[in-house]
Amino acid sequence: MPKINRKGVYIAGALCIILLLAAYSYYSKVNEPVFSKVTKVNESNLTEKQWMEDIDYLHKNLPKHHKNLYHDLKKEDFDKEITNLKNDIPNLKPYEIKVRLAEIIALVKDAHTSLSIESDDENIYPIGLSWFGMELRVVSADRQYKDIIGAKLTKINGINADELMGKINRVIPHENGQWLRATNVRYIVMPDVLKSLNVTTQDKTEFSFIDKDGKEKKLILAPEKLTSSNIVRGIDLAPIKPIRAQNDTKDPNSQLYWYKYVPEDKILYFQYNQCIDREVAKEYGEKDYNSLPDFNEFSKGLIDEINNKDVDKFVIDLRYNPGGNSKLMTDFVSKLNNIQKLKGKGKIFVLTGRQTFSSGVWACLDLKKQTKAIFYGEPTGGNVNGYGDIKMLTLPNSHWQISYSTKLFNLSDDYKEGFIPDVFVDQSFDNYMKGIDDIYEAVKNYKG
Repeated sequence: MPKINRKGVYIAGALCIILLLAAYSYYSKVNEPVFSKVTKVNESNLTEKQWMEDIDYLHKNLPKHHKNLYHDLKKEDFDKEITNLKNDIPNLKPYEIKVRLAEIIALVKDAHTSLSIESDDENIYPIGLSWFGMELRVVSADRQYKDIIGAKLTKINGINADELMGKINRVIPHENGQWLRATNVRYIVMPDVLKSLNVTTQDKTEFSFIDKDGKEKKLILAPEKLTSSNIVRGIDLAPIKPIRAQNDTKDPNSQLYWYKYVPEDKILYFQYNQCIDREVAKEYGEKDYNSLPDFNEFSKGLIDEINNKDVDKFVIDLRYNPGGNSKLMTDFVSKLNNIQKLKGKGKIFVLTGRQTFSSGVWACLDLKKQTKAIFYGEPTGGNVNGYGDIKMLTLPNSHWQISYSTKLFNLSDDYKEGFIPDVFVDQSFDNYMKGIDDIYEAVKNYKG
């Protein structure tokens, strides 16, 4: 079963950023692996020789341990990129080395094999972005820039956003375009990425926008540490709050999965954000596993709610699920089959999106195979078939950690890339700003 990192979910401070910057209800560091405990080093003190040792270590060991590093990448191309990086080391800063190395690893075209260039203490440009169609919109911002929420980003330092995204996409490990759309909105606000790609030479950077009145607006933004006190979300400015954002708890464990009954719609809404619980965390070696919920106990309460309420439709929202352990949903789906009121078409609905990844995709397959669920939304960011079950490679001097896949999963011959929903629904920007969830509304209006 594919595994991913829970770090961004467990750390309360990180979760605040998740809740504040999301285009929908989550901004998740999906695609991060299970990090080992390593000593943080001052990278600026590393010598040229030490950097060379790190790169040589990666060059030797990544092909050795990955299930099939060269399934798409030619060995000679990998070797050439490593050599070019080593030649450039004397002229590169640590963050430039990291971005270059991430770009090389992205050539593998395995979204589970990556070097994360994010960190919990990183300062970023104080705006959150999301794709709506082909437009890149501001969906959150530092309080002092809240008037820019809703504007369309057009340029950074005079470079067109589309051109810049083409460069950023080369740094992102991905297997399909949906994953790029889920991820590149994070990378574009990272100062180290923009500096490494020669977009800017300093932290303060000019961002150009088209505002809601069609006028160009330019802001000079500086990176900052984002907190719950200085961020405004577009979703908070909406006249109504969509169901997906109606869990206001700041407890990260209560955000893992939750449900709410909507009596006026006769819908029981279940948001399943990560395939993790106490037992899974214990298996993964997490020290604080006891703080996590027991999914078996949670699912009992959920099933009781289905049985005791007047439920016409049961909605499972997987749009923000980056994975974990697929067994949790597999077991839950088998229990759903015993509920008489959910039998037949038009009773179970599943919402999918660009952030659905890894075991989140497995959950789609379980529901597809074992129920008559109807799927709404976007294709998933994770492929149905691909590499996973990751382990870690730690570089000896920088202590950077690279995840790599150890297994190939062929789950279905019906999909070439991501899981495809039965009904395609794109979230419109106008409705987003009104607090209307287009995908939920489409399910609500389903008549059978």
